[in-house]
Amino acid sequence: MQMYSSGNPTNIANPIKDASVQLDIKTAGGRLTLFQTTLCEKISWDTLNKVANLDPHGYLALYDKSDIQLICCQPDASTSWLVPDVVLNRFILSIDNMDTRMDIIFTWALSRDRPKGKELVKYENTVDPLFLPDPSEVVQVLNGSSNSFRINNTYARYFRVTGSGDVRPFETEETVVADLVIHRGSPEWWSFHDISSLDVNGCGGLAGPMAIIVSEETPQGLLGDTLSKFSIWGLYITFVLAVGRFIRLQCSDLRMRIPYENLPSCDRLIAICEDIYAARAEGELGIEEVLYWTLIKIYRSPHMLLEYTKID
Repeated sequence: MQMYSSGNPTNIANPIKDASVQLDIKTAGGRLTLFQTTLCEKISWDTLNKVANLDPHGYLALYDKSDIQLICCQPDASTSWLVPDVVLNRFILSIDNMDTRMDIIFTWALSRDRPKGKELVKYENTVDPLFLPDPSEVVQVLNGSSNSFRINNTYARYFRVTGSGDVRPFETEETVVADLVIHRGSPEWWSFHDISSLDVNGCGGLAGPMAIIVSEETPQGLLGDTLSKFSIWGLYITFVLAVGRFIRLQCSDLRMRIPYENLPSCDRLIAICEDIYAARAEGELGIEEVLYWTLIKIYRSPHMLLEYTKID
């Protein structure tokens, strides 16, 4: 019974245990982290079922409530802005360079219990260039002449994490528009303000990074762990390739093979085969053809085969 239960996969909930977010700017001069926080609250969907506008378009209707969570992060970074002036000035020059492309990258880092070896999942979204702020706006904030810039379509509001650890955003128009604000002080720090968070509600007034995540159930047991690691397609492809390779090894060149197993005596058949090779080596193609068809006739006639292989 224990052996059966360990091999029979049953799905169990696999909620997000920990979450953090990070926003980077990348140019030819390197990658600089502006905002980062690990202060994110995970709220079960069951406790939010009275909030009417969390899923106004019914994106989550097909999913189990126990698999859905609202992630609410603090708007203020949990790390200070401590970049030396000389480093910052060089980075500003790389943004000012007209030949340099500027990318803004937003990353969710999510931790779950399963699958083993893939407990940490990352959803990294590079903002489309059409929705980036003008590089001059970013430069003004970095050099101290301004305090904020806006990023459109920073990341998808709704996404799901599959049982095998893949992240798949929902194909919706629900994306996050955010203002990135630097606070001048000692030390300085950044804030991420989701300007549409009040339209979604549920985070108790927090306006930091927020997402609605479906963390799909994962199978348990021996077979379940295997499916979680490789996915059903990976397991299927591996099985097909392995079986196909085995069959090819067993069946390759069968048309060139002369069966002789389970025959009483094969001396006369072996002698005919040796004569075929000898005739071919000497260039006697007529003799080779006669011997070859003799061998075929023997195998086509059970009576002749028994006659040629009987023990004298």
